[in-house]
Amino acid sequence: MTQVNVFLALAFSIVIAIFAVQNTTPVAVTFLTFRADTVAVSVLVLISAALGAAVMLLLGAAREISLRWRHRAVAQQLKVAQTRVAELEAAQPPTTALSTTSSPPVETENSSASSPAT
Repeated sequence: MTQVNVFLALAFSIVIAIFAVQNTTPVAVTFLTFRADTVAVSVLVLISAALGAAVMLLLGAAREISLRWRHRAVAQQLKVAQTRVAELEAAQPPTTALSTTSSPPVETENSSASSPAT
């Protein structure tokens, strides 16, 4: 699955690069209080792609940290539960083992009847 993700990211990067090379027309950009009179469209596309990648990186890192914290909490709960099980098993009186030898089979009327002699 990781190789598929790397391939898709590479393909997307190539498409962005081709788009950026083909669109070099300067445009005016205004964003809130920022204003730039002549910025190439390719630069805007590359900046937008980089910002999108950075946002995804931050979201992925936040998710990874959350999962690690959850994993640590669950591992700690498991350790407490295993300790409790060990304590309960130690406090339990030893049980006698059932005999493993089998008793001889009980004969019934049908099984004790032999075939008629000829």
